[in-house]
This record gives sequence, C-alpha cells and structure tokens, in this order.
Amino acid sequence: MPVLEIAVQDAAGARIARSEGAERVELCSALSTGGLTPSVGILRTTIEVGLPVHVLIRPRPGGYVYDATEVEAMVADIVCSMELGAQGVVIGALDGAESALDLPVLGQLATAARSVNPDAEITVHRCVDVLLERGIEPQRIIRDLVELGATRVLTSGGATRSIDGVDTLTQLHQLAEERVQIQLAGEYALATSPGCAIWMGSTSPPGTASTGELPVPAAAAGTSMPPALSWCTRPG
Repeated sequence: MPVLEIAVQDAAGARIARSEGAERVELCSALSTGGLTPSVGILRTTIEVGLPVHVLIRPRPGGYVYDATEVEAMVADIVCSMELGAQGVVIGALDGAESALDLPVLGQLATAARSVNPDAEITVHRCVDVLLERGIEPQRIIRDLVELGATRVLTSGGATRSIDGVDTLTQLHQLAEERVQIQLAGEYALATSPGCAIWMGSTSPPGTASTGELPVPAAAAGTSMPPALSWCTRPG
C-alpha cells in the first residue's frame, strides 16, 4: 500500500485522517492562506492522536523570501516541534530574486530539525512551484534538493493542479532518480481521493515502498500521469 498523508489543522482533523486511512499527517494552521505554522498546543494534541506528524514551518502568508529574524523564528519553531515529537518538517525558502531555492536558509532549517532527530524527514513545499512557473529548469531544482538532503518535494509541476503539470512532474521524477521523493500536490475533495498518496522509491524504509499503480482521482482518469507517481491532495 502507498503511504497516505492528509493535511490537517488540529487533533480532530488528525482523527478524521486516521479514519480515512492516513498513515501520516501534515499539520498546519490557516489552510485558507496556504498554511502557517501551528501552535505548540495544537501540535502537542495532534501528536497524541498517534499518527506521524510533519509540521509546516511558515511564519506568515505571502512570499517565501525571509529575513534573518524570520529565519530565527523558524529555527526555534522547528526545534520545539521536533522536541515535542514531530517526525518531520515541511519547509521552503527562496532567494531574494525568487529565482532559486535559498539553500543557506533551508540548510539552517534542515540542520535544526536533524539536530534533534537525525532521522527527521525534510519536505520542501510548493515554493518550488514558484520557480517552475518562472521557468527555472527542473534539473537545477532537483540538484539543489539533493544538495540540501531533502527527503521529498511537494509540487504540482508549476501548475494549479497536478494533472495540469504532468509533463513537468514526469521530468522531475526522472531527474530525481529516487534520490528525492516526488509528492504531488493538488486540490481534490476527500471523497474523490482520501488523502495524499506519496510515491515512495527505493530510498524509502523497507516495508513502506510501493512502486505499483496507485488509486487515481476520477478527475485524472485518462491522463498520462506515470503510475509510479501518485496524488497529494488536501481535503476540500
């Protein structure tokens, strides 16, 4: 079975996600703004539900260029989250020109997580789609993700929906060569696709990998999405 992940905002959402078969949740607040870092209390009670929790680290809405004070705050949030028992973080940052991943900042964030838990999973979020929309080559993005040591990248291929970015997603998958997992982002109703199906390559722990065909939302029927890639949806 593929790993299913659902984005939730609190413990109640995590319990619903578990009932829908999720094996992991992404925790954030203010989903209507694209998601922000949740509070300590929300994180603690969500972890108590028992599912692995990956925490979104995003201090404010808007763009992904951060100043030193914001980076300091994100580092503190990451350390606190990991100490409370989160198993991973979802992060993103762009350089001042919004033309590349900000590797120095992302490196600080990843180091903060792995200083508490060396096995912390690092997901780089859809700031990558900003780069793809600007025409930045997928080769460069994958190169930077590998250099960072990212576990996975969350992306719709620079499109609003994954099914519209299939060509770029296929290219990312081929370029990644299983060094980085490709987690597809898209907006679908929970009834259509319950949660996020994550493509897991040989970099995944034994027993969790799945490279077979995955359930595809009805909206994607007939598309050329590679069967090794799967869907990442937020309840909607």
